[in-house]
Amino acid sequence: MLLFILGRQPEIGFAELRAVFGREVKLVSRDVAAIDLDKKNAASEFSQLGSVIKVAEVFATISSLNSDDLAQVTQENFANIEGKITLGVSLYGEKFTVRETAKTASELKKLLSQSNSVRLVPNDSSALSSATVSHNKLAGDNPKKRELIFAKSDTGEIFVANTIFVQNIESYTFRDRSRPRRDARVGMLPPKLAQIIINLARGATKNSAETSVLLDPFCGTGVILQEAALMNMRVYGTDIEPRMIEYSRTNLDWLAQKYHREVLAKTEVGDATNYQWQQPIDLVATETYLGRAYTTEPNEDNLHENIANCNVILTKFLQNLAPQISRNTGLCIAVPCWFANGRTHHMPLIAKLAEISYEQIFYSDTHESLVYHREDQIVGRELLVLRKKS
Repeated sequence: MLLFILGRQPEIGFAELRAVFGREVKLVSRDVAAIDLDKKNAASEFSQLGSVIKVAEVFATISSLNSDDLAQVTQENFANIEGKITLGVSLYGEKFTVRETAKTASELKKLLSQSNSVRLVPNDSSALSSATVSHNKLAGDNPKKRELIFAKSDTGEIFVANTIFVQNIESYTFRDRSRPRRDARVGMLPPKLAQIIINLARGATKNSAETSVLLDPFCGTGVILQEAALMNMRVYGTDIEPRMIEYSRTNLDWLAQKYHREVLAKTEVGDATNYQWQQPIDLVATETYLGRAYTTEPNEDNLHENIANCNVILTKFLQNLAPQISRNTGLCIAVPCWFANGRTHHMPLIAKLAEISYEQIFYSDTHESLVYHREDQIVGRELLVLRKKS
């Protein structure tokens, strides 16, 4: 069994995992998901999961964090290991305190010190950050450098696992900030979010082709195109602004050079509300027009005008796209939503998707909305996963 530690918005992480691995994904707790999966079969996917910060392989289950159960953990995981051990400890699954984590780590060190020299990686929260795990080389196959994860399920059972993968923050930062062409005025789509959007679209796509063609009709500077290219997809980007197409081409050329790979890309100037795209189109992943950027809360009239404008553009885009795709084509589109005047404002179109021949796909049993948002932001991104109605 593998544990997937989910990021800041675990509901999005759970949806992404279900899109990639299917309905077998189960929640252990709010921020931990579990899949009965061999790590060798899943390893190629880890770096392509934008919402997963760690992956760990379960080797034991215990009922508590008392000395006897922790002794069982050390016996099963560290038997016959000689020399110095570097150990990190993270607790997930309920509101553990730093003190509880420190107590657990101290007890583990005491048990291991009977036969080994042990260095504990200090915690400033109940779980180590991915940066700390990466810096101390605690993820992987080295038995002398390990992060132990204790994940308590909602039923009280505690899964104990070794971290085998940690999100590569430096790689994301490099792809985001080192690209030769960036433009804050059209928004800055994080590579992590681009991966999530692509994976949600993949999950809705009923196409068995080994190499899929991904269309981004609002490609901007090409962030979604670059992440899809790294997933070995052929990419097709259009944008109404010629400058954005120039930026996308430059960035894709840079990606091909830096990552030493062939990037199969087509980019064209085109208005997504009336453009005729070339075929085939296997999946559509895009961040649409987000409307006006707000640094202060808008008044009601200004906000409603902005929402109406965005709604017209999105409606025309989906109506134009529908006859150009099949019922097997999966879509994930990031559309704006607004946090203002004490409530969340959603795109009116969402309630009328059936009227323009689309059905919304949900990966959770509760059909909850997937909104990517930070507390200090007025404009968030709502992730809509769609297919044409059959």
